[in-house]
Amino acid sequence: MRRFLLSVLVGACISSAVLAQARPPIPAVVLTHMNDLDRRCTAAGGRAGSGRYVVAQDFTGDGRLDYLLSEGDYDCTGRPGLFRQGGVARVDIFVVDARNNARRVYSDQLIAYRVLAGKPAKVQIARRGAACGPGSSASTQCAAQLAWNGHGFGEAVAVSDASEGKAAAPRPATAAVAAAPAGSTAAAGPAPPPLVVQPEARPRFLADCRRFYVSLSADAARWADEQCAADWEKIGASAAATDALLAALPAAAGEAVPVAALRQRLGGVRWAAKASSRELSASGKLGRFEVSVSGSPAARTVAMNWMAVGAEPPYDIVGAMRARGVQLTEIACEEFGSGEWQRVFSGVAPGRAPFRLEVAQRVAPTANANSYYGATIDLSGQAPRAGAAQACRNPSNLLM
Repeated sequence: MRRFLLSVLVGACISSAVLAQARPPIPAVVLTHMNDLDRRCTAAGGRAGSGRYVVAQDFTGDGRLDYLLSEGDYDCTGRPGLFRQGGVARVDIFVVDARNNARRVYSDQLIAYRVLAGKPAKVQIARRGAACGPGSSASTQCAAQLAWNGHGFGEAVAVSDASEGKAAAPRPATAAVAAAPAGSTAAAGPAPPPLVVQPEARPRFLADCRRFYVSLSADAARWADEQCAADWEKIGASAAATDALLAALPAAAGEAVPVAALRQRLGGVRWAAKASSRELSASGKLGRFEVSVSGSPAARTVAMNWMAVGAEPPYDIVGAMRARGVQLTEIACEEFGSGEWQRVFSGVAPGRAPFRLEVAQRVAPTANANSYYGATIDLSGQAPRAGAAQACRNPSNLLM
């Protein structure tokens, strides 16, 4: 992939030939991605070369090396351009924690990028076409600088007109998100600050959880603590999906969130080049969740869906939101049998417009049947009205 604007300033570039010399060790998830490129190259009839396609820099400011992988710079000998179709290629950024574990927090199809030295290092990107926002034509090009917001990379400033190939003075990031027409809702501003799990959330959850189980049966006193600890693990497993849903919300009622802006807010999602169905404006993956976005040019809903055969759903997005200080009021509930339900909540989160959250779950009745878990959030900024009241009291439906 060609890098745009001025010369690229990078700290450490890594090729497959020097991985053994890298310090600290390359995190497993990054190595897996690199090995996958080797496999895809070989499967296509090529041979892994010595191209430098990995940049190791501190992109978050925590003093640890993170990793940027540019598939367009991968040298597949004999199959040039394999990972650079139509002049665009995928760039992924992996952030590393104190235990040297990495997670993918950014992934997008770009026409160019560059890394600027600094503390932290800055990443500037260039796109074209629909990725530049509503009203963009196939030839539209735009460029912006990414900024770390504590859980992902959003766009901070527009940095150039990539079609002219020259730098411009930093200004508000409007290149990738076009302003809404007069008389319509306002265009989205920066993503709201991330919400963190409150210090008292776990002990409060465990106490409320135990009280709930014991209220159903006195015998639960013998096993409630163990079950509640397992229920809390579901909240932890829901962290990435919950943070993404909360990051998608508009800051105020009447504010539209264009799909292009939403993709940047949800930097941890690996977006597909094309939506998985006609009804969607974008789709991708976040861990084990399938992510889907409806609405265009402004996003209308964002959904996280998981499915597996014979497994109990391992998530609790409602609990994860409440642990972050979000107020959720159940306004509708419908049961379809033991372990299968659909619930609707009215939500209020700090720094965000009111929202509607719909959660559905099904526990497989047999080992060869499908289980699913899904959460859909509405981005209209309007508080939902209560539906028909119905109690869902099956213990498998526990939502504290």
